Amino acid sequence: MSVESLGESAKSHGDARLLRALSDTAGMSTPEQANFWLESLAKWLHRGPRVDTWTSARDDAADCAGIRQSMAERIWHRWQCMKFVDGETLIKLMIKYEEFCEKPEAAAARYRAERRRLRGNYAAAHQRRGSDDLSEDHARH
Repeated sequence: MSVESLGESAKSHGDARLLRALSDTAGMSTPEQANFWLESLAKWLHRGPRVDTWTSARDDAADCAGIRQSMAERIWHRWQCMKFVDGETLIKLMIKYEEFCEKPEAAAARYRAERRRLRGNYAAAHQRRGSDDLSEDHARH
């Protein structure tokens, strides 16, 4: 099963999670996709030039995705001349990329929900205070 057919299967089942990785790599060859996902993971895991090297970030990305470091090194250095990438490696990189994409989206959703809740609390308190003021004014007159 190719990654494209996996994406078509996801579309038919309504699973938009797999489509993010495929939309970000639309039109790329399989080795290009693997390299894109591996580099993206390495960028997210790189801790800065004083602490980390890109090689160690790549190895951390490989460990995080559950692929062999030798395969990550091969993709990193030779993706331009590779004909294909092992399907298991490709799927693991794609799934881990999706997980990393979902983290900021989930945090943003939690933030928006909290803002809506606070805005609702503020509106309710403001409305209560406004109705209390009206009742006091009517009681005085």
